[in-house]
Amino acid sequence: MAHNRLSRGSAPLRRIHRHSWVALAVTWLIWVINAFDREVILRLGPVITDTFSLSPQAWGTLVSVVMFSLAVLAVPGSLWSDRHGGGWKRARFQVPLVIGANLLSALSGFRLLAHNLVVFMALRVGVNLGAGWGEPVGVSNTTEWWPRERRGFALGAHHTGYPVGALLSGVAASWVLATFGDANWSYVFFFGIVLAVPVMLFWAKYSTQGRMAELHRDIAAKSMTVSVAEPAPEPGRAAGTVRRCLRDRTIMLTAGNTCMTQIVYMGINVVLPLYLSNVAGFSFAASAGLSVVFTLTGILGQVLWPSASDYLGRRLTLMICGVWMAVGVGAFYLATGVATVIAIQLFFGLVANAVWPIYYAAASDSAPPEARGTANGIITTAMFTGGGLAPILMGWLVGLGGGWHASAGYVICFLFMAGCALLGVVCQFFAKEPVMSAVTTETDLSVKASA
Repeated sequence: MAHNRLSRGSAPLRRIHRHSWVALAVTWLIWVINAFDREVILRLGPVITDTFSLSPQAWGTLVSVVMFSLAVLAVPGSLWSDRHGGGWKRARFQVPLVIGANLLSALSGFRLLAHNLVVFMALRVGVNLGAGWGEPVGVSNTTEWWPRERRGFALGAHHTGYPVGALLSGVAASWVLATFGDANWSYVFFFGIVLAVPVMLFWAKYSTQGRMAELHRDIAAKSMTVSVAEPAPEPGRAAGTVRRCLRDRTIMLTAGNTCMTQIVYMGINVVLPLYLSNVAGFSFAASAGLSVVFTLTGILGQVLWPSASDYLGRRLTLMICGVWMAVGVGAFYLATGVATVIAIQLFFGLVANAVWPIYYAAASDSAPPEARGTANGIITTAMFTGGGLAPILMGWLVGLGGGWHASAGYVICFLFMAGCALLGVVCQFFAKEPVMSAVTTETDLSVKASA
């Protein structure tokens, strides 16, 4: 038996327990690190293609291999984390993933390794295998430290870390190139490990069963809904939850929407630095910095739209954002100079980062309580599948339009991405609005018994 859930409007942020806020701060920092490491290779696109004399098709293929690796362990890794247990147990599960991935990334910083294309690519694939595994684990961990009524806000606030990390990747890449020279571009990969180790050591110490039990008691006492099911599901049942998630129409259509949107997001990240360098004529350092302008409004959008989805519903919010994204990315066709490029980026940025926490919230709302990590893993797999397809598609389209220094190929890319955004909206037409059911946990039962 589960306790009654209040409306979302009856769960104001001032009533949220401090443990939820601490957990959000930690998972936000993890997300900043993740975004920085994933995005910085795109900021370095012009200098890397110059270093290794890569064609558009070759660069697109190499980036696709790196991005596809993000999808490989998302579902099996999420299933393993579900079996390990939710809440404080999942947080402990997250620690070695983040530290390990950032250690591999730091190896990419050594020039001897980075300037061997095969070794560099192998290291980046290894980093992304861990990062792709860790992403749905981190998303699920965020939701489990917050009451269900404010899941949209929590995931939106958490995901503001991505545009922050993306912005920092541009700033750091620009600074490294300007300070140490184009030949030392790999130094930027040293940044992540410096932050990752102290953050994860704190998280390992803070995430305890006692703190989570205290949080559950507080949530129950305030008539809100606990977002984590314990104990962990038995292995046989956990395996069956994969099939249950795959049969859920909302989860699968949301995954399709995610794939289409990621083609847009990754596509613009691949194309824009190269456009600014090869067509607009900016230096490698300047193109790295200018290509992240959209993250400024992306931070605002990731608070605005996911919070709005707590009231408007996930489905309607995703449809509005999808149309906005199509208009924004298609508008790059009209860009005639730096001012226009910046203005369009700011408009596009209001939704560019906003949709991801809504996808995860929709999947979390629809999934069985013991399979939330698995459902989020499916979303992550769809996202990185789109991310892997995007560089290949963009490289092929740029080549079709005349190569690196011809504007026609970039225009084709912008219009193609607008079409993908609209296809994502079509997915939502056939989806159902997720119905959030309450969760019964061991903590809930103890609270009710004592009452």
